[in-house]
Amino acid sequence: MPGPGAEKLRDPRRASRIWLIVATVVALVGVGWGHLGIGATVSAMRRDFVAMRYLQSAASAVAAKPVDRAAIVAMLDRAVQIAPDNDVVAQQAGALYMYAGAYPTAAAFLSRISDPDLMTQIHLGHCLLLSGRREGGARVLHQATEAARARKRSGAIAPFVYALYMNNIGYAYAAAGVELDRAHSLLTEALHIEPLQPAFIDSLGWAYYQSRDYKRALFYLERAVRLAGPLNSAETYYHLGAAYARMGRIRLAAEALLKALEYDPKYEDAHSELHKLDYALPQPIRA
Repeated sequence: MPGPGAEKLRDPRRASRIWLIVATVVALVGVGWGHLGIGATVSAMRRDFVAMRYLQSAASAVAAKPVDRAAIVAMLDRAVQIAPDNDVVAQQAGALYMYAGAYPTAAAFLSRISDPDLMTQIHLGHCLLLSGRREGGARVLHQATEAARARKRSGAIAPFVYALYMNNIGYAYAAAGVELDRAHSLLTEALHIEPLQPAFIDSLGWAYYQSRDYKRALFYLERAVRLAGPLNSAETYYHLGAAYARMGRIRLAAEALLKALEYDPKYEDAHSELHKLDYALPQPIRA
C-alpha cells in the first residue's frame, strides 16, 4: 500500500506488501524535509525535524521482525503530538497507523489532508472500509479507480504505478470482504501488468479466499509466499495458514500461522485461527 517512490524500488517485482509500504513512507518522509521551508521559525523547524524522525523510526519498525504494532502506534502518536499542524506528518502517520491496524485513527488523519494525492485517497478508502464506514470507503475507492485509469490513459503514470494503484484498491475491498467481483477484476488487471509481484499475487489470493474459493486462493497464496521469500510478513503467512485451514490441511495451517506469529506475536487473527485448530492438532506424548 505504497505511493510515490515505490517505483524506485531496486526490484519491485520481488517486493512484498510490507516493503512497498516502507519504500513509500520513507520516500515521502524524505519529501517532507523540504516542506520545513527557510521561512519557518527555528523552533518550528526543530519540531518538524523531530516529528519526521519519529516517522522514520516508525517506518523502519514496520519492517522489523518481530513487529511491535504498539510501539509503532506510540511513535506515531508522538510524531503527531509534536507537529499537529504539519500535513506531511499527518499524511504519513495516517499510512503507518493503517499498517498498525489503527484504522479509525488512520482515517481521521488521512481525511484531514486538504489536497491528497491518489495513494492517500486509496489509503483513506481502505481505512474507512475497515472502520465499518463502507459506503464512504467504497465511494472514495471508486473515485480513486477512475482517477488512476484517467492517468493511465493520458500516460501520466508508469505501468507499475498503475498496477500498484489497482492492487491497493482491490486489496482494500478484499480485506473488508466487500465488492469482491470488483476486487477480482482490479487485482487481475494488476497481475496482468506485474505477474511476478508477490504482494499482488497475495492480494488476489486473499480475494479468492474471501469469496470462499479456497482451492484457487491457496494456489495464489502459496505462490506469493514462495516468491516473496525473506520479504514475507505476518500477513502473508496468516493468509496462507487460513487457506490451508479451510482446505483441511491442518498441520500446514498451523505451521504457517505459527510463522505469522514469529513476525507479529500479537497478530490476533493468527491467534484466533490457531485456537480453532487446537482440537485437530495431535497432543504431545507424555511419559
